[in-house]
Amino acid sequence: MNVNDLNQTEKEQYKEVASELRCLVCQNQSLADSHASLAVDLKEKIAEQIRAGKTSEEIKSYMQDRYGEFVIYKPAFSMENAVLWLGPFVVLIIAVVLARRLIKSGQNQSETRKSSADTQPDLDWPERLYAEEKKKRQ
Repeated sequence: MNVNDLNQTEKEQYKEVASELRCLVCQNQSLADSHASLAVDLKEKIAEQIRAGKTSEEIKSYMQDRYGEFVIYKPAFSMENAVLWLGPFVVLIIAVVLARRLIKSGQNQSETRKSSADTQPDLDWPERLYAEEKKKRQ
């Protein structure tokens, strides 16, 4: 079956389905964009199913049953893929919490250094410096 044998509404459905399915060879291209031999075969299968009167959802379901959820470009949220959907947000939250803690601990350390320097001024530094220079000369 050739895509050119489809009428205008069938061609629109064909383009929609082919753009929503992933090429299994290229992996980062839709079937519509791929020219791999497997992609060509799958596009022919889509055209056959459209000609047989199948809906877009039925065609995508058929492809998913046959090739797995990976073939769907935008898979639905499910418990099996929850980690993939939620993982980036969890990592972002952890990074923000760690960054805040590091910033806060850095501020606390600098405040501690300032307060200890303010409470005990080093008035003996000229004498120590003189003694160190004197030892170096001897």
